[in-house]
Amino acid sequence: MNSSSSRVRLLQCFAFCLPAAIIIFIFFFVPMVRSLQLSFTDWDGISLTSQWVGLDNFRTVISHRSFNQIVRNTIYLMVIYIPLLNVFALFIAIQIYEVKNLGNLYKTVFFLPNMLSMTVVGFIWKLIFSFHNGIINKFFRTVGLNALANDWLGDPSLVLPSMTMTIIWYALGYYVLIYLSGLYNIPVELYEATEVEGASSRQKFVNVTIPMLAPAITINIILSTIGLITLFDLPFVLTGGGPGYNSQTIALQIYYLGFVTLQPKLALALAVILGIFAILIIIVLMKILRKREENIL
Repeated sequence: MNSSSSRVRLLQCFAFCLPAAIIIFIFFFVPMVRSLQLSFTDWDGISLTSQWVGLDNFRTVISHRSFNQIVRNTIYLMVIYIPLLNVFALFIAIQIYEVKNLGNLYKTVFFLPNMLSMTVVGFIWKLIFSFHNGIINKFFRTVGLNALANDWLGDPSLVLPSMTMTIIWYALGYYVLIYLSGLYNIPVELYEATEVEGASSRQKFVNVTIPMLAPAITINIILSTIGLITLFDLPFVLTGGGPGYNSQTIALQIYYLGFVTLQPKLALALAVILGIFAILIIIVLMKILRKREENIL
């Protein structure tokens, strides 16, 4: 009877999962395999037939003058954006956690930007960063600091830091909530025990808060990495990838190759490179972070 009930239960679960599995297979797996296949051909985006060209598309993409700059942009954003975002989010989460009465208000304030579309955020900050009429430059000119008024989105040395600040402003609230969830799950008894032993605030943070937040830290680093690697809409609206290729991302370059210069074969090749890069980065991060969690816990 138990065995029969288990089989029925298994069939029921399979029946519930089947529609979603079919949709994923048709709209995700099949296009992914087809894209991989077409990336090795000279497909023009319209013809029903194509010729096999091997690795020619990949060689063309990698040898393009924009590729090295795009890789540098991606590495820069990963090194700067991910640590800054997580440090700020953790700091703010701790402050909200300690403020009991107004905690919900602060959570709402910090999460509000995340409720906006990334496209809307791009237009808002494009106005803020404007050289002639932007709020930042107007403020500097008003207080007599004209030397600090810069072309934030037109200067190759400033465009990536400006874009990084915009992304952090947009995404901060989401990651704050994840850290807050982790903080609320830490048993109060642990803090009380450390207080009895005379631990300082720094010791409690290092020995209790950080180890117990290991799962939340793992989730946030993985999510922020995925979001960064696939970043498209903000740089598209904010800078269009300029000046030159100084704020170009891989996803944005895929768009330009596929829909602006009409070279779908190169766009597919770059998309495959992006997919492989994302998978490798996530696997490495998962191994490092999971090993860290095991060592801590």
